[in-house]
Amino acid sequence: MIDAVVATRDSRELVLECVEQLRSPLLDRVIVVDNGSVDGTAEALRMARPEVRVVSVGRPEGLSYAYNRGGEAGAAELILFLNDDVLATEEAIGALAGALTADRGAAAAAGRLVDPQDGSTQIEYQPRRFPTLSSFVAMFAGLERLWPRNPITGRHRRRPLDEKTTVPVDYAPGACLLVRRADFEAVGGWDERFEFWFEDVDLERRLAERGRVLYVPTAPFAHVGGHSARRLSRAELVARHYRGALAYGDKHFGRARRMGLGLLFGAVAGVRILTSHRDPAQADAYRAVARSAIGLLR
Repeated sequence: MIDAVVATRDSRELVLECVEQLRSPLLDRVIVVDNGSVDGTAEALRMARPEVRVVSVGRPEGLSYAYNRGGEAGAAELILFLNDDVLATEEAIGALAGALTADRGAAAAAGRLVDPQDGSTQIEYQPRRFPTLSSFVAMFAGLERLWPRNPITGRHRRRPLDEKTTVPVDYAPGACLLVRRADFEAVGGWDERFEFWFEDVDLERRLAERGRVLYVPTAPFAHVGGHSARRLSRAELVARHYRGALAYGDKHFGRARRMGLGLLFGAVAGVRILTSHRDPAQADAYRAVARSAIGLLR
């Protein structure tokens, strides 16, 4: 059986739609973590689906914190972590669970994120390789935009991903991620140092020490995409994205690569500070990035 865990904040209508789709007989419990909402999300959920377990967090916390609280509220063998802008179907949940159950050497499985309008695969949310110092350099150099299938950023594969074959991957975006509870708890759950970006990369890298991470394209999940990010200011986006990347490098890179990442981010932040003079909040965010980057040089 599966515990479905959805984290949400001030997205009442969207999370209601998300939860409405979660009616698979494979689900033991649906758990929604209301991460400091002020739009009546918890009350609306209790009225619409009284059987849903609502875990209320008093003030907004990071996504990892919310997911951990949701995971703790269940006991099923499998946990399906969902963003509140992901719409599941009974068939997709079944395909994801079937793939993970069939491969006892796998610790987690991720579905294929698709456009809710036409069902096309969202290419930007397909699996990638684990980040390296080279991939961060490529990101800042703009290679992801100019050369989207370059081997440095991890978008290139010897064989293109199809929509029928389950394959092991480094990591897939965690918007819909099914994990074995035993493996999830063995690696310590989501690392709460990560607020909103790179938390899935970190978790799947640690899960890979326990077993494979599968990409299951026959499990399509409609994904609105970017819903949470659109509500953040540019300064907030800068703070969360860079902080996540630096935390990932600090945790998973060796000393030489950590120093390289610190130099790279410090240089980029320095330039952005100079070009952000019309936006004090954004300039402050880049100053914080620079301080964190310097910390990697020690």
